[in-house]
Amino acid sequence: MGTRINSAAVLGAGALGSLYGAWMSRAGLDVTLVARESHAGQIAAKGLQITSPDASQISVPVRAVSDPGLVGDVDLLLLASKSFDTQELLENWPGRPAFAFSVQNGVGQAAELVERYGGSAVGAVSMVGATMSNPGEIRHTFGGATYIGDLPTSNEGSAGAIGEALSAGLEVVVSPDIASVQWSKAVLAVAAMGVVGLTRQDYHRVFLQPDSRAVFLELVREAGSVAVADGAKLVDLPGPLGVASLLSLADDDALGRLEAIGHEMVESGATNVRVSILQAIDRQRPLEVDAVFSNVVSVARAHGIDVPLVENVTRLLAAVDAAIRGDL
Repeated sequence: MGTRINSAAVLGAGALGSLYGAWMSRAGLDVTLVARESHAGQIAAKGLQITSPDASQISVPVRAVSDPGLVGDVDLLLLASKSFDTQELLENWPGRPAFAFSVQNGVGQAAELVERYGGSAVGAVSMVGATMSNPGEIRHTFGGATYIGDLPTSNEGSAGAIGEALSAGLEVVVSPDIASVQWSKAVLAVAAMGVVGLTRQDYHRVFLQPDSRAVFLELVREAGSVAVADGAKLVDLPGPLGVASLLSLADDDALGRLEAIGHEMVESGATNVRVSILQAIDRQRPLEVDAVFSNVVSVARAHGIDVPLVENVTRLLAAVDAAIRGDL
């Protein structure tokens, strides 16, 4: 495609979406963040304040609004909201993008974009970490690549065009098999968010505690079997925990590898990694149970695969989510 990407909108600009917006702005794109009113107000007044993993700080001037109706057509749409906010945000945005992608959790995160924008939508996976310290202030907790790939429904070359536009601001990998990359992250998300969400432990403690790492491994095995049945070729994404390598090990070796990862995190000082579900619970925000867990259960049932642990974790987290939402 010959469309040049000059403008972008980030719908649901929390910590991660704001970070991407800053990167896109520094790469020369005209960016608008659509965020909660308190966050948008602080950015409009003082710029977006970012603390990097090395503790250095920068301020990025970028347009921010709380009403998606104030944003018109753009070349590139990035959807970064929690999955349960997707429909409302898109319904209230009057614009239409030439290209669109999502960095939300789950293997089905592009479905709504495909339904609305057809061939403009591509698949994506973010391996970047960020948290919000205060409105207008975010902390970039760890770096990583952003994977972009054409879907079967994408206009030819869309992923490459997005990758070229973003490469000046961040690390982008254009993948020929984005579905397998999405499943590889989703398998780890089921395990990490499942164990952390129920134990409320910092991430490194999951691997140091024998029971929690055993549950973690079983969740990886169950979710991994669903991914393979759905046609995924699981891969090791950057970081200490590669799902393909972990699944290739016998149980004792795999548990030993998980324990070693826990010790490595302690030795490197990575003891403040708070998985997104724990951040949501701490703030009493709704959980992405459907996007991360229920979708995996549905695919498992479609393929006739038993995933009893994933199903039980899904039920328990649904109960936690109901309590947070006040539905009990």
